[in-house]
Amino acid sequence: MPAQSAEQLWNAYNETTDTHGASYQTRWFGDQSQPQAVQALTDLVLAGTKTATTTPLDSYTHEQVAIPQVGDYNILLNGEMKPVAIIKTVVSELIPFYRISAEHAYHEGEGDRTIGDWRTRKTTQFTPTLEAHGQSLNADTPMVSEVFEVVYRAD
Repeated sequence: MPAQSAEQLWNAYNETTDTHGASYQTRWFGDQSQPQAVQALTDLVLAGTKTATTTPLDSYTHEQVAIPQVGDYNILLNGEMKPVAIIKTVVSELIPFYRISAEHAYHEGEGDRTIGDWRTRKTTQFTPTLEAHGQSLNADTPMVSEVFEVVYRAD
């Protein structure tokens, strides 16, 4: 039976492991106003296809949100904003846009998983937000490149 809340899922996880007093945040992938897209990305995470993500550094600084750090825990929410799993950050690096590797693009699990497709999709995705913040996307735009693993599932 899936947990009813993020706190219940976290408590269930803590019964099976020692997190050494760690805390968690809730998280989803994609635009919350597009629940079908969020669900599709959640499904990729749960299937083990999506194990990485990239976000412009500007998104963290503009929103005044902490950059993911190795060892961070997140309660993964699905398209209905319900908790379905716990993911843990295992790599977090600051890398220029055109230095994101083909391997990382593959592990993001979207599109055809090539670096060319990744750059096309991410340019389309990141440009409007960066421009709204008075920035532009270029080869040197700093990106937070993150790798994570599913450490607990609600099902």
